[in-house]
Amino acid sequence: MIKYGLATALLVFLTGCGSFPSTAGMEREQIIQLADRNFQDGRWPQASFLYTELMFRFPGDMETDYFLYRSGLADREQKLWADAEFFLYRVVNEFPRGVWADDAQFALAETMWMQRRDYRRDQTQVIRAREEIVRFVETYPASQLLDSAEALFVEVNDHLALRALFIGKFYIRRHDTDAALLYLRDAMDNYGEISCRGAVLIAMGDLYRSIDNRYSAKTYYNRALETCDLTSNEEEEALRGLQEVQ
Repeated sequence: MIKYGLATALLVFLTGCGSFPSTAGMEREQIIQLADRNFQDGRWPQASFLYTELMFRFPGDMETDYFLYRSGLADREQKLWADAEFFLYRVVNEFPRGVWADDAQFALAETMWMQRRDYRRDQTQVIRAREEIVRFVETYPASQLLDSAEALFVEVNDHLALRALFIGKFYIRRHDTDAALLYLRDAMDNYGEISCRGAVLIAMGDLYRSIDNRYSAKTYYNRALETCDLTSNEEEEALRGLQEVQ
């Protein structure tokens, strides 16, 4: 209720200032057309304003889920993350069988992924993105967006695997074998086919070499060389490690 009260006050203020298109005397369809035109032209504040106005002027409208969805996307383009999530969650929670439900669910995952930070920093939003993708696949298995969701899932998993690899290598340097193994196993086993798999295998070789387990170290270096498309630096690293455990 507080959010809507503030939004109403903001609508009145902005309309009075002339910063947004006036809808005085316009019918519902005319406002929808104006909102859509602003959205398509990338005028995100104006589009968000108009879709929100539609919800206030026509409460319970049969296209409320569409207004919410478009409002969420327009706010996302302005990096108003909390507002974007608020509108998108309303679509999936209040209109779970609506025509825009799967679009909104996928948009939620995208919105959280767009807020990602460097893999060496906090990954809360990336983890949330992964959870929303899983929810999308489970809830909308026949959606036309399924391929896009699966592609995004690969990107998210790659990012989290890099995070696990980074932490694992940190613990190798700290000579904390158990912690290093935990994170490297996480990177290798829990994220499917990842682009950093070769780097993870080399790190596993480094870990076992650090505790003088030459057989295991050699096994992982060879796996990296034989099964992964390594960069030149990674290949040199694997070969150097292999020489040291011969």
